[in-house]
Amino acid sequence: AALKCWENGIVLGDIPSRVDYEVPPLPEALPFRDYHKLGDFEKKAHLEEFLKYKDRLTKHNRFKQKNMDLHSLRCSATLKLNQAQKFRDFEEIFFPYNVDFRGRAYPVPPHLSIVGSDLCRALLMFADSKPLGANGLYWLKVHLANLAGADKMSFDGRAQFADDNMDNIRAAVDDPFGENDWWKKFDDPFQGLATCHEIVQAIDSGDPENYMSSLPVHMDGSCNGLQHYAALGRDRGGGKAVNLCIADKPQDVYSGVMHEVIRRVALDADEMIPFDENKSDMTASEKALMKKIKSARLVNGLIDRGVVKRTVMTSVYGVTYIGAKNQIKEKIDEKLEEKGYDIDEIEPEIHMSCGYLASLTMEVMGQQFKGARQTMNWLTECARMIAAQGQPVSFVSPIGVPVVQPYRQKRPFTVVTLLQNVILTNDSDKMPLHRQRQVSAFPPNYVHSLDSSHMLLTAIEMEKRGLHFSAVHDSYWTHPCDIEEMNAVLRETFIDLYNQPLLHELKRMWEMRYPSITFPDLPEQGDLDLNEVRSAPYFFQ
Repeated sequence: AALKCWENGIVLGDIPSRVDYEVPPLPEALPFRDYHKLGDFEKKAHLEEFLKYKDRLTKHNRFKQKNMDLHSLRCSATLKLNQAQKFRDFEEIFFPYNVDFRGRAYPVPPHLSIVGSDLCRALLMFADSKPLGANGLYWLKVHLANLAGADKMSFDGRAQFADDNMDNIRAAVDDPFGENDWWKKFDDPFQGLATCHEIVQAIDSGDPENYMSSLPVHMDGSCNGLQHYAALGRDRGGGKAVNLCIADKPQDVYSGVMHEVIRRVALDADEMIPFDENKSDMTASEKALMKKIKSARLVNGLIDRGVVKRTVMTSVYGVTYIGAKNQIKEKIDEKLEEKGYDIDEIEPEIHMSCGYLASLTMEVMGQQFKGARQTMNWLTECARMIAAQGQPVSFVSPIGVPVVQPYRQKRPFTVVTLLQNVILTNDSDKMPLHRQRQVSAFPPNYVHSLDSSHMLLTAIEMEKRGLHFSAVHDSYWTHPCDIEEMNAVLRETFIDLYNQPLLHELKRMWEMRYPSITFPDLPEQGDLDLNEVRSAPYFFQ
């Protein structure tokens, strides 16, 4: 299916368009004029002319960049498909892994691997097949519902979703490019199509329990960074929001933040501007108020779960205001284009509105997850004290990985040759510390070390049990027949990990290493019972 999309120019999932955008012509440069010698009227006319020129130049460069991005996506898709073709006849292939300075594991191959996109994951299966057993088909159906975006209901509801769409599933298998385009609407269409094939083949085998399946089924953490913060601080409210507690249906932290952001945006959009918008002597507070109201009016009605999801997900990993604004802008651009707006014409307004929305989303996050914020603030303050001593922040992860943050100032220098000047950067360990990055990067790096510890502890236990296992950070994969055992393993390893006094040990280690620093008291612990995780059905889902 992916090859057919590529060969026939069908834009779907990771397969980009093979047709470039039409680039507006490059505007002619304005003739030089001495601005200081112009009269007031001429200055105003020249400024207007310059702004029009600048807008046309910006639009030209933006479309030029879009075509460059398209070329890069085409190269990436071609490399993935070519590698898959080369390896398709091998009985099994192996991926060498690298562990980064925090202990996170990544496959070394840059193009085709499980950490890649939807296309990569759809192309890869376990080398060994195992019979589906009593519940394997059930978990394949749950997996399909997850890929289709029907993941806000119970597991039984997700399996029923697949049963209710069996005609669509069969149509996807029989004629994937026919009139029924149900599977093409998935967020991960190629993985969805692969799962449709597995379900149909299992049912048509006449004996699903003995059908030999090699398709990995995924169980993903529910906003995993917040799960780790909730466990660290024993935060019951935060833990409940991210499914650490027993519940009849999954809690959706993204929807909770979305509803509050929508409420606040609607209030701001309904507010009247209590002064003349065109007056020339606006105060700073009046300008700020007008920007807020106009921003709210532009994005009001456009906010859904997808708009806030990435910002909520990355907030615990130290996303900056700029990063959050760019994440939100991607989604807002898509929605405005769907409504027929020329996003290039209103680029400044979109930029301002997305900044407003990023600030609002991060503010809501801070208020709804106070326990996580307290722990994050404690980690940040300790890192600031260590960096002030001229030392890199370092610690030992729960599984014994020594972590030293590598952030140092970079010193560029220029090598002059006959043909060109080459700028090289020296970022060796002998350079001075980059104190700001040492501080801001520590909370997310510490949480990354915890999620990597959980993953590796799960991998070790799965290997002891003779079960196949693969993972992409907080997404754990195994055969459909082994999902329930993997679910039990990952819960036990999580409980064992957080039954250790991790923050106490971290503080004790630092006090031994930096005796001259008086570190702040540990944040107050909540009353979350970690043993609830053992019975929390949607902890990973």
